[in-house]
Amino acid sequence: MTTRLAVIPGDGIGPEVVAEVLPVLDWVRARGRDLAWGLHPWGAERFLATGEILPEAAFGALRDGADGILFGAVGDPRVPDGRHAEGILLRLRRDLELAVNCRPCRPLQEAHLPLKGVAAGQVWIEVFRENTEGPYCLKGTSEPGRATDFAEHTEAAVRRLLEAAFARAAARGCALTVAHKANVLKHGHGLWMRVFEDLRTLHPAVPARGMHADALLCALVQDPRPFGVIAADNYLGDLISDLLAAFQGGMGVAPSLSWAPHRPFRCTALAEPVHGSAPDLAGRDLANPTGMFLSTALLLRHLGWEPEAMALEAAVAAALREGAATPDLGGTLGTRAMGAAIRSRLET
Repeated sequence: MTTRLAVIPGDGIGPEVVAEVLPVLDWVRARGRDLAWGLHPWGAERFLATGEILPEAAFGALRDGADGILFGAVGDPRVPDGRHAEGILLRLRRDLELAVNCRPCRPLQEAHLPLKGVAAGQVWIEVFRENTEGPYCLKGTSEPGRATDFAEHTEAAVRRLLEAAFARAAARGCALTVAHKANVLKHGHGLWMRVFEDLRTLHPAVPARGMHADALLCALVQDPRPFGVIAADNYLGDLISDLLAAFQGGMGVAPSLSWAPHRPFRCTALAEPVHGSAPDLAGRDLANPTGMFLSTALLLRHLGWEPEAMALEAAVAAALREGAATPDLGGTLGTRAMGAAIRSRLET
């Protein structure tokens, strides 16, 4: 059966970085993969012009007609309450049950790792972030003089995330660390630790521990080398992975993949760079497309196309090693030139 991808460029720099990876999809197909894709217009421009966010028919087409989604970015200052972002990206994560958000940190250049005495090749950390609940469940109240945000955790979602994290740590033969604040968040993070202790007995070969998130952040800056897989709720996983982006050269380099390990629908994955829409850079040919390329590699791997994923990652590494860099990495290349530099290594 043909593998179908939905491409949603979105807002800000999203369309610019997505445009650079579309030729990669041509390359994948030229290698014999039965791949098709289509562009989808959902984002701020469509919302401002028509009032549409993500209609039911459009969501159903993504859910049942695509195997995966390539997503650029969402967020636009012209929509100050971010309602379209909630109705597109957060809905896709939640309603497609993409419970696992993996954000890997593998520095490709020594110059990008701002830590003394630590080599780039010594750092390989994957943050497994629960993607559908936690403080990002968008439930709360606001009134004069008082505001409340709720964090929701269910055993089913926590177990799904931690099972995936244990499986990944076992496959890599590395340690698993669960970030939490159960000392003060006794209910929600208490549930996390109860599920963790239950699963730890089922995975005795995996070195696993819980660690207070504040102590974990300190330890990562001091020495990230002992860490392999880090599991956390939506909020803590966001903070930890953004810190780790600094070990890779910044937000423009960091990739992510969200997926549904239990495969409830045809569409099981969404790849997106971590950097967001960066509206101040939009339309200026300044955005770094590296995170988009690496996110695309994660999606190719999820689809079972390991040779293509490895080749794309190698092309990115070669381009960086040979001096290709956008301004955020200290270089002078624009978005289009950086994309071309990566693709030229892929073609050779």
